[in-house]
Amino acid sequence: MESQQTPEILDYRNENGQGWSFYKHDGVLRTIRTTPEADMEMIRNVQKFELRDDDVIIAAYPKCGTHWLWEIVTMLRAGNSEYHKKSKEIAMLGMPKFERANELPSPRVLNSHLHFCHLPENLVEKRIKTIFIMRNPKDVSVSYFNHVNGLKESFHFDGTYSEYLDLFLEGKVPGGCYADYVKDWQQAKQDNPDLPILTVFYENLKKDPVKNIKTVAEFIGESVTDELCEQIAEACSFKKLKVADTEVKEGLADPTHLIYRKGEVGDWKNWITVAQNERFDDVIDRNLEGTGIVFTYE
Repeated sequence: MESQQTPEILDYRNENGQGWSFYKHDGVLRTIRTTPEADMEMIRNVQKFELRDDDVIIAAYPKCGTHWLWEIVTMLRAGNSEYHKKSKEIAMLGMPKFERANELPSPRVLNSHLHFCHLPENLVEKRIKTIFIMRNPKDVSVSYFNHVNGLKESFHFDGTYSEYLDLFLEGKVPGGCYADYVKDWQQAKQDNPDLPILTVFYENLKKDPVKNIKTVAEFIGESVTDELCEQIAEACSFKKLKVADTEVKEGLADPTHLIYRKGEVGDWKNWITVAQNERFDDVIDRNLEGTGIVFTYE
């Protein structure tokens, strides 16, 4: 762990003042929401968090399908297609008041956007089943921008998509560099061969939800029927999850802001110019060279 000296503040903003302030903790770029000290304390508390043997953790960069997959896994563990009344935030490691997860009965489905090194220290020792979900970065950038734009008071960003994209491609957004996050989890999988980690692609889940739900069920040790998987796939369609967010969920931070916007594969084509796309491809090629990761963009 790094020394507890006051960390250097890194201010990454464009000429219009759009952007965020960061600091580095364990080599990871962290957004400053209150103070670096408060954020470091939160991470220390997460690292000390006591996992239960039957926990499942969903890990993902923001806007890669965390909510979607959390609903699916929660239903699989319950053995039905009924929506959990709470939102996934109650089980999110890295959120304020994340300790509320201790109130949840077992088996819990936890989730996080944190890097591997900032998750509970007993994750490896307990061999906690972890599902890592990835999404093509072009759609991530569009979805993330709309999320930030819809929560201006929380994110303090009022720029255009082009301004946001510049920061995203430089890894200077909340959550840091997408490629770094993906490589961090790839490295964690290599370094901990006994840790059960299932990698799921958002686009595959979208294309064939029933098949992928079966794969997830098998990984977490749940016996399921084709009928149940079909029911869960239907209940977790984006159209129905949007309705559930407003009509079923309790305690949403901002119930007026829909987490589920479009959920389409290839929506980036409506946002990214030809020149931006060429730059995007160059950044992804350079940052993910040698990883073997192949994204589906349409």
